[in-house]
Amino acid sequence: MVKVELEIDESWELMSFVVNRILEETKLEKHDKANVRRWKSNEMRAGRVEMEALHEKLNADLSRLWDVRKKSEIKKSDWR
Repeated sequence: MVKVELEIDESWELMSFVVNRILEETKLEKHDKANVRRWKSNEMRAGRVEMEALHEKLNADLSRLWDVRKKSEIKKSDWR
């Protein structure tokens, strides 16, 4: 089975995409949107402890999901 692991820049891109979508699709005050953007650009940049933690959590969750999928495929019968 394939092992999927995100690089730190891929984790940042994923987080950035989700945050940007949230900002686009929610009705937040301008100052709240500015606070979220500031958080993203300051605290969540590469090399920061917060971004490293998110990166590790994303990879751990991906690994866990692959393990669950692998186990469910083993349990699945081949006949229908």
